[in-house]
Amino acid sequence: MNATVLFNFLMIAGAIQGFVFNIATLLSRKKIEKPVLFLNLFVLFISLNNLQSWWVEKNLISTNFFIRHFLAPWYILIVPMFYVFLIYYLELEKKRKHFLIFSGILFLLAILARSLVLGLASKGLISEEGISNYNMGEDIVALSYSIFLFIKSVRLLFNYRALYSQILAFDDLLWIKRFMFFGGGVFLLWMLAIFFNLTGIVKAPYSYYPLRLGSSLLIYWVGYQAFFRYIVMKDRILLRKEIRNDLPTGDTDIQFNLKQARKMQKEEKTFKLINDYILEQQKYLDPYLSLEQVSEELAIGISSLSKIMNTQTGSNFPEYINNLRVAEAKKFLADESFSPYTIVAIGLE
Repeated sequence: MNATVLFNFLMIAGAIQGFVFNIATLLSRKKIEKPVLFLNLFVLFISLNNLQSWWVEKNLISTNFFIRHFLAPWYILIVPMFYVFLIYYLELEKKRKHFLIFSGILFLLAILARSLVLGLASKGLISEEGISNYNMGEDIVALSYSIFLFIKSVRLLFNYRALYSQILAFDDLLWIKRFMFFGGGVFLLWMLAIFFNLTGIVKAPYSYYPLRLGSSLLIYWVGYQAFFRYIVMKDRILLRKEIRNDLPTGDTDIQFNLKQARKMQKEEKTFKLINDYILEQQKYLDPYLSLEQVSEELAIGISSLSKIMNTQTGSNFPEYINNLRVAEAKKFLADESFSPYTIVAIGLE
């Protein structure tokens, strides 16, 4: 099996995998949320692009001149769909432009331009070389626009954390940041493919083999990651509302009780006060809870608080909090009313 046959096999296999992903994710949701919709469009356009490339490589296209040269520019829509997915995933649709309409217009303009070029070529007014030059120009425009949105995505993730702080309570977004890092490598492969075509070092379609294979593997991976992460995040948001719907409201007598505890100078009563506070306020459900935070909220010195926890519980503060979390998880895992939620979501909450 030579490299071309292997590449074509991987390309059509990737396209089929993408279509299976679309069908499976859409059928698994009673309601198609916008993040899921645009994630599926993201994978769909990659699959269509791979299918089209495979179709061309296998020479299965009609002998008609126009049809043989007319290739839909699906790759123009791939990065825009991911960017729109990111906007909705981070719940920033009201704060950031998603460029969805502009991307659609650019796609339609590319189709019209290609139709015009092929129409002139069919009449002998444009040569085969002219068609190749148009393909190169279209590729450069698509690359430039994709890099523009890629940079906006990177800036959004790393420079505007305050805009999506509520999402960080449920997802640290490390998986997206890793994708951005490797995505930069895919853009480098794209630029190299254009460079090889311009210089004639490697001719198409061979110059695009590394790009198509690398981008397909990376993007299909992020598709599954994104869908899984989105489901877990939504489950955690709903779970948190149910778990915390009985939280006490209004002013409490915590400070008064603390003063009384300090007056009595009895470690047991101080621990009971701390324990009651953490349980009643369900502080153990806060993923960022720390000894320093409890110390500040209850106006107890960190060293004193640490000593009390060690003495009264026989363990340190993190172990004490984790034991409470495990007990809470067991309660919900045993409750049949929470069976629709995944174990992962309950565990993370």
